[in-house]
Amino acid sequence: MALGCAQLAGLTDDYRLGPTGGGGHVAAAAGRAGNSDNGGTSGQLNTSGPAGSSGAGLGGDAGAGGDAGSGGAGAGGDAGARENAGGGAGTAGSTGGTSGTSGTAGSGGKGSAGSAGGGSVGPTRVGFSEFHDSASGNDNASSHLANATFSKPPDTRAGDLILVFFGSDHGLSHLSGGELSSAGWTLLDQHADYGTDGQGTYLIYKFAGNSEPDPIVFADINPAGSGNGVQGLLSVYRGVSTSNPVNAYEPFLVPSGAVGTQVMTATPAITTTTANCLLIAGLSPDTTVDRPVISSWPQGFDENQVSVVNPGNPYPLGWANIFSAERHLQTAGTVPASSFNWTVTDGGQYYGALSFVLALSP
Repeated sequence: MALGCAQLAGLTDDYRLGPTGGGGHVAAAAGRAGNSDNGGTSGQLNTSGPAGSSGAGLGGDAGAGGDAGSGGAGAGGDAGARENAGGGAGTAGSTGGTSGTSGTAGSGGKGSAGSAGGGSVGPTRVGFSEFHDSASGNDNASSHLANATFSKPPDTRAGDLILVFFGSDHGLSHLSGGELSSAGWTLLDQHADYGTDGQGTYLIYKFAGNSEPDPIVFADINPAGSGNGVQGLLSVYRGVSTSNPVNAYEPFLVPSGAVGTQVMTATPAITTTTANCLLIAGLSPDTTVDRPVISSWPQGFDENQVSVVNPGNPYPLGWANIFSAERHLQTAGTVPASSFNWTVTDGGQYYGALSFVLALSP
């Protein structure tokens, strides 16, 4: 089994700015009301006065921008300065959930739009792909592929962090630190032949180059003649620090399983030292269950939950499965221990597990 980390909601804000205004006038006439298109409430009239007093921008005769449209499904209020000079821009609509922050006042004409509400700060996953080679044929946990091959997520760009999480029935080959380093990868952690049945898990990362290959291949990782079942998850993250990508990392090894059907695999507490880290919780259970079902994920890890399990209709005893979930942590500090809760089905056996929490620095 293996360690663990897609979908990103599209940004759908719709906002427009009014035209750049001209110079101000002394004792300007009252500004016009901002428009109220697309869910924004009409702006209030500006009072007349000396040059530049109307609205929040320079120059008289400036209408205040309309207020933000409500978040809702993500349609923004129609913000924008009106008429000759720069009134304060209306706030932008949210991308879905909370309203945007107010726009800044225009100093010489139009104001700039407010930032979209509901967006996250810090590293963000922009894509992922899976690798399956387990429960093929009638040899139960056996696999048949020497290489692990991942499709490169289509939005991958140079400078993105690529994180790979492998879980297998017993250890894999050619994933040592030296061998990976020569290919540009960094081995973050590995645990081979642990648990009462000897599984293996691996965490590996690199920063994407200008000509990152597609597909991404790890060659000859399955020892000849062993045919150990393998699952893999490759995730791509944007906005990760290139000088110190891993802010903190905590693994937790469960050396043996337990009898029963309900399993609670603990995740370790972790302490970050930088604001706006992205936390990734992973699980690699050592079990004969083909497709374990997570009944509850670690507390707070409700983003990008992924289960990498045996494909449909596998033969029994697939063995290798991995799980991953994320959360953003705006303030540096400690996230307490939690757990993955899952079920042993169909008379399966449970031999142990490895879980971890990884913090990526912005």
